Amino acid sequence: MKSITHYWQTINLVSILLAPVSFLFCLLVFLRRLFYRLGILKSVSVNIPVIVVGNIYIGGNGKTPFVIWLVEQLKKEGFKPAVVSRGYGALNERESNVSWPRQVSLKQDIRLFGDEPYIICKSTQCPVIV
Repeated sequence: MKSITHYWQTINLVSILLAPVSFLFCLLVFLRRLFYRLGILKSVSVNIPVIVVGNIYIGGNGKTPFVIWLVEQLKKEGFKPAVVSRGYGALNERESNVSWPRQVSLKQDIRLFGDEPYIICKSTQCPVIV
């Protein structure tokens, strides 16, 4: 069986079949950005610095180790960072009987949060929210 990377990086039957979905997605992204520019949708500003790490590529590119490193660097500079994660792989609300967002606790089952938020919390001892 071929890896998802193969389908992601080459033109093949799967990519051809998904082309209409891709076009629809691009159209929706365009409309969303347009609505923000026109003021139909409003963004919210926060009074704290935000660094986004993500969407670099489909997994396996070292985002989690980079976040751990970045948190440690920020702590050395006197900042009090926190991490917000999607919690990929975590049990959903129905499966876990917990509501979201939720702060990662090292005393609870790793499946409630997903392995990466748990690893970040354990490695950095900073708040991680899923």
